[in-house]
Amino acid sequence: MKKKFAKEKTINISNNSANIELTISPDLFWFEGHFKSQPLLPGVAQLNWVIYYTQKYFDDSLCLLSVDVIKFQCPVIPEDRLMLHLTWHEKIKKLEFIYTFILPNNRNKVASTGTLTLCH
Repeated sequence: MKKKFAKEKTINISNNSANIELTISPDLFWFEGHFKSQPLLPGVAQLNWVIYYTQKYFDDSLCLLSVDVIKFQCPVIPEDRLMLHLTWHEKIKKLEFIYTFILPNNRNKVASTGTLTLCH
């Protein structure tokens, strides 16, 4: 059976933020048919993981109400390592996320960013 989630390593969790290191396994089912010559992680997978980790670390009753802003800036491929940073603004029910690549020499390269509105 193919996996749905990347290999995760929790780095730092607080009441309103989380940093999760993800290693993108080539055997994720998300890569099936997306694309044969060069597998790419679909944006819907990245969004799925944002919601999953938000529920896991902040409140399991939170649901997606709307995608306010989302920008996919760089393709994610098998074996990439990413840092997912989540910031939860509970009073206004907004979640900000950013996926950055974990690169040598601490270079910062953004894969995707977004702001979501959540509800219970």
